[in-house]
Amino acid sequence: APLVDKEGTPVGVMTAESFIENPGEQINTIQTANITLYFSNQAGNGLVQEEQEIHYSSNISLEKLVMEQLLKGPQGEEGRAAIPDGTKLVGVSVLDGVCFVNFSEGFLNQNYEIAEPVVIYSIVNSLAELSNVNKVQISINGDSNQVYREKMELSVMYERNLDYMDGAKQ
Repeated sequence: APLVDKEGTPVGVMTAESFIENPGEQINTIQTANITLYFSNQAGNGLVQEEQEIHYSSNISLEKLVMEQLLKGPQGEEGRAAIPDGTKLVGVSVLDGVCFVNFSEGFLNQNYEIAEPVVIYSIVNSLAELSNVNKVQISINGDSNQVYREKMELSVMYERNLDYMDGAKQ
């Protein structure tokens, strides 16, 4: 028998988009999270850690939230944004502990004031602070077979590395 509503009207074809997963909370509730982000130091040769309390909509993943905050830059005076200006976040997803970050071609813009590993590990270390992320793969418009500034292979899955922390902040 076809599926009908309480008035007896046939519902019709239902797909995955017909359902909303909501474990009891209201849709689009505002939540608060404390996240740890890593930005470039002022010299561009190391990372500084910054804790931020963020209010966000529950329908945004924490991975996307972290990336959006990295793109905005630090709230404090000690750090500066490591990700090149003009970079847009195309997408971010997590599968089996690997966070896949997809940027626009703006990520390839050169900012020689900030060392290559500082840019990469600003992203990797910030995402690795999340409990469900162990490794990070970066791609440009879906293509990870590229090299960032002729030194950092994007085909590599990077793991957390605190070797680039600014000495004063350890």
